Amino acid sequence: MAKKIENIYKNYLDGSINRVDLDRLLHYFEHASDEELEQLTSLASIDIDQHQIDQPFAPHIARIKERLEDRLNQSDGLNQPNKQPLRLSYKQQWWAAASILLVAGLATWFYLAQRVAPSDIAAPSAPTLYVKDKSGKEIAILPKTDSAWQIGEIAFSRIDSQTVKVTATGKTPSLQTIYTPNSDFRIILEDGTKITMNAASTLTFQVPFDAAKREVSLEGEGYFDVAHQAQRPFTVHAGAANVEVLGTVFNVRNYASDGQVTTSLLSGRIALSKSGTAQRIVLHPGETAITDHNGIHQEQVALKQATAWTAGYFDYRDQSLRVILADLSRWYAVEVDTLPLPNDRSIYMKVRKNIPLQEMLSLLNEASGLHFQLNNKKISLKNTSKN
Repeated sequence: MAKKIENIYKNYLDGSINRVDLDRLLHYFEHASDEELEQLTSLASIDIDQHQIDQPFAPHIARIKERLEDRLNQSDGLNQPNKQPLRLSYKQQWWAAASILLVAGLATWFYLAQRVAPSDIAAPSAPTLYVKDKSGKEIAILPKTDSAWQIGEIAFSRIDSQTVKVTATGKTPSLQTIYTPNSDFRIILEDGTKITMNAASTLTFQVPFDAAKREVSLEGEGYFDVAHQAQRPFTVHAGAANVEVLGTVFNVRNYASDGQVTTSLLSGRIALSKSGTAQRIVLHPGETAITDHNGIHQEQVALKQATAWTAGYFDYRDQSLRVILADLSRWYAVEVDTLPLPNDRSIYMKVRKNIPLQEMLSLLNEASGLHFQLNNKKISLKNTSKN
């Protein structure tokens, strides 16, 4: 048995396991041989008697053990005459210990995931959208379903906890600005186009759209599912990039800190041009293009990676710390102390966005080999040099 799986198991027992290691342990439970499992759980059964499991988690283990005994007794015909109820000991067969430990570990992990330490910062749980018209009037679309808000001749109705529909109630065109501070949000425009906005993103558009064209401006990141209208093209202005479509699905990332605009096409076809130049290219499904000071050029980016944020993940492959920390700063609404920050680190990690920031930093530390820490809502790099 590999030493690493033993160490993961010990973290699992004392409740300090992280999400990545939990996945590894569950994978091990699924694929290890009976002999390997027996060896691991034998080690577990010794430790669980003597190991100092954190007191707050002990009741979880006891309750799970009781429930497991009840289920085993029911399946074993406890109602039969003279049948004695089964009571599990931690030194019984490996599968019983494994069941207890596995479930206990999961319960402990989920308990930890829900508990946010006072010094920690939880992931956003209640998406909020702000709307501002040209006069500067602003309203907050709060997370209440079946609610409606009105600004001038435009109505906003809440469809669900994460979706708002925009409807024109008059014929006078009005410029609207919508932004979400640090949560994902989906809006449905009056033509049926659906846009999911990433954290710290702003969308500006006219309501109702012009009769001959549909145009929006994006700062931040948006996932577009554009309603097909052959006679009325849809254009996204994102920094220096202009994305022209008829009806298609694509993702645009335009954060100023990136220094570039990234456009990834999932279906249909789009024409991409750069303002102030004659450069123009056509993207096909599966292709990604970067627009920066050098112009427009294609890059190999997996679509699942480019759109992972819409499924609730941070997905980084050969990514720089600068980009990752900027994403965490926007998502958790914290500052980042970027000095000193190595610029030669290529990070690979995929993790759900709904975990507390301290756990996220632990995973980043593991992936980077560095030591980031959180103090007073600021992420900084701890100097571990002995000099």
